[in-house]
Amino acid sequence: MEDYDVVIIGAGPAGSSAAKILEEKGHKIHIIDKKIFPRSKPCAGVLSPKIRSLIEIPEVICERLLQGYRVFSPSGIVVESSFPEKGFIVRRRKFDTFLVEQLKNQPTHKTVKGIKDMGKHLEIEGDNWSCKARFAIGADGANSVISKCCNITQKRIAAAAQYEIKLSSDDIDKRIGNWFEVYYTLSYGYGWISPMQDGLKIGVGIVTDYLKENIWNVLTRFMNQDGVKQKWNGGEVINKEGANIPMAGPLETLASNRILLVGDAGGFVYPGTGEGIFYAIKSGRIAGKVIDHAIVNNESDIASLEKHYSKELENNGLLGLRDVEFVEKYLSNSKNAERYVKRLKHIAGGNSIS
Repeated sequence: MEDYDVVIIGAGPAGSSAAKILEEKGHKIHIIDKKIFPRSKPCAGVLSPKIRSLIEIPEVICERLLQGYRVFSPSGIVVESSFPEKGFIVRRRKFDTFLVEQLKNQPTHKTVKGIKDMGKHLEIEGDNWSCKARFAIGADGANSVISKCCNITQKRIAAAAQYEIKLSSDDIDKRIGNWFEVYYTLSYGYGWISPMQDGLKIGVGIVTDYLKENIWNVLTRFMNQDGVKQKWNGGEVINKEGANIPMAGPLETLASNRILLVGDAGGFVYPGTGEGIFYAIKSGRIAGKVIDHAIVNNESDIASLEKHYSKELENNGLLGLRDVEFVEKYLSNSKNAERYVKRLKHIAGGNSIS
């Protein structure tokens, strides 16, 4: 049974970012992912300019430079919120592969079935294999196996469905430009349009507790909604993807038995737009640094590890994502959504469009 300092389950932005920190510190790590890279990932691919504080994005993996957000209310009020500098729109297949390729330790293609606390070490198990580690990082998404092994569950999940529409670059420039559009026109959820180089990603997300029908039916209605259809009309559907999105911000419990949860597995997603890549990378880096500190200082006190992780997350502003009332306040009905967009319009001032 192989013995490691840290086993990282999930090689997306959160897992690969944690791995990079731990590699740089010289620790023996093992990265496991159930998929073989390059692999696709359901996502709008939006990166706001703050990503520049964490990593440098090469042009070759950038679909478009993102100008800002365009937000729509149920009555048709539109608010444009421009970024002070350009953000990015990426395809997760290229972006995640770019992050993984920077690692010395490449992900092993395996599926984790469980993880056990054996007292002085953790035992990670799969089909006909197992390994030992002092620490583990759960970076395996919203449906995290690792969080379930820790008896930690997501409070609120949205079911998401997304089509990719093939459309000419000229049509995209005329109809949308380099804006990420968010439509607050769905109860307990929202729709979005993300422009790619030669197509659009159009999707919806609805909190599962309030989803009364197939999510693909919701997406079909959204695509035929006034103002939405004209954005993709004449295009061709070339792909469809489904996913889950955490909608309550970071979980109340993010650590257990020398296991830290990062990215979607820890709920690090902004519930207002579904933005999660930046927070995945940041939470992964923080987890890597916290575990490095524990190894270097030979700390085995689980309570100290959990406290240190929570403190670093709070100091870096990630626990501020815990707006547990956001869905009820702004997404529960059209009246609340209208009020929210009007508030954004007031803040945006001259950038708003009626």
